[in-house]
Amino acid sequence: MEWDIASLEDLEHYIWRCTACGTCKVAYDFGPPSTCAPICPAGTEFGFEGNMSSKGKIAFARGILDGTLEFDEELLDDMYRCTICGGCQNQCQLDHKPFIPEIMEAMRRKAVEAGKGPLPLHKNLTQSLKDYNNPYQGPRRLRTDWARPFKKAKKPIKNIMKEPAEALFYVGCTGAFNQQARAIPTATASLFQKLGLDFGILGDNEVCCGSTAMRVGDAEEFKRLATHNLELFKKLHDEQGVNTIITSCAGCYRAIKKDYILSQDYDQMMDGIRVVHTAQYLHELMQKGELPITGELKTKITYHDPCHIGRHLNKFEVDTEGSELWPGAYLGMSEEDCIYEEPRELLAAIPGVEFMEMERNRSNSYCCGGGGGVMTGFGEWAAKNASLRVEEGMGTGAEVMASTCPFCNFNLGSGAQRIQSPMKIMDVVELLDQVITEQE
Repeated sequence: MEWDIASLEDLEHYIWRCTACGTCKVAYDFGPPSTCAPICPAGTEFGFEGNMSSKGKIAFARGILDGTLEFDEELLDDMYRCTICGGCQNQCQLDHKPFIPEIMEAMRRKAVEAGKGPLPLHKNLTQSLKDYNNPYQGPRRLRTDWARPFKKAKKPIKNIMKEPAEALFYVGCTGAFNQQARAIPTATASLFQKLGLDFGILGDNEVCCGSTAMRVGDAEEFKRLATHNLELFKKLHDEQGVNTIITSCAGCYRAIKKDYILSQDYDQMMDGIRVVHTAQYLHELMQKGELPITGELKTKITYHDPCHIGRHLNKFEVDTEGSELWPGAYLGMSEEDCIYEEPRELLAAIPGVEFMEMERNRSNSYCCGGGGGVMTGFGEWAAKNASLRVEEGMGTGAEVMASTCPFCNFNLGSGAQRIQSPMKIMDVVELLDQVITEQE
């Protein structure tokens, strides 16, 4: 399977479009009322210009391309001190705006190709992908541990490799292997059963989506996993009747929707298959009057936007041929694919909930701090950054911080624990599962 994954050299034209203006360092909302706040986790923590948003990382890219910089330990540390959250990209208005996360990841790919990257702790992660098809060093048999209570309650979840179903619930590695995050697939499957959805899971046949490998620069491992999944998805569609893939993991959703399209065979492999996030799917049911919320939750809730289903899904318009302005000119951006309103409207539909918005939200959401390999490579910093987000949530008066990403859920939980915050960290599906009863 052929893949169109850009090299650092492929992106050189856009790398030199950065003017180092520094707009990328701060999130702006022109209101009214107008607000501004830090947006870069690395800049907030380390301060050094090389760690500060895209301005610093673009300087690294230039140095690597012209031979000024070598992949020594210090440069590698600075390159990987980035959550690839896209916060800086949201602020930039120059021609390299559409390519900023790609440039940062292309540097990492170049380091891996040179045999210098990723960081030692990341190598444990990528080796786990090769050995176990997941980044958690977990044997395949443990992937379905979260589903045991359903079997015990005589409500087993279909194994979609053996029984046909209309929808595949693609669980993701974090939900399957991370003890804290397991509550999310459990709540998702519980909701689906209550709603009478015809769905199944891959069980121990599920493998990682490849997002982890792509974020740390191991393009070959990503391609191996993604190729396997695309071929499997097509087989499930052709042989088992799967026409919808639903995932509660923001990282998996982003990978399938944005990374997998880099395959030249994507359209053929995914023909007739729709990919949706659980929040989208439940929101659609609610709009059709098919989400029967019967309970109530008397609590104050704020919502954290995961980067991977928010600004990472921006669509950019680029004047490739130069017919309107000049070749490569940035013309505009659409947020039509970003999942911002659906989770908020689901929470607002729960009787008794008082919704409290954080200042940094939607496209200007402050990253939980765990993405881009940071949780693995810099665990203490990831938790510290998460505690900053938890403090922002506490400042609204909310008692619960909801999200729609198992990875955010775990890291925010670590942040709350770090500062001994009483704030509960929960997924939207967990909250909905509490207020929806079994359908007759």
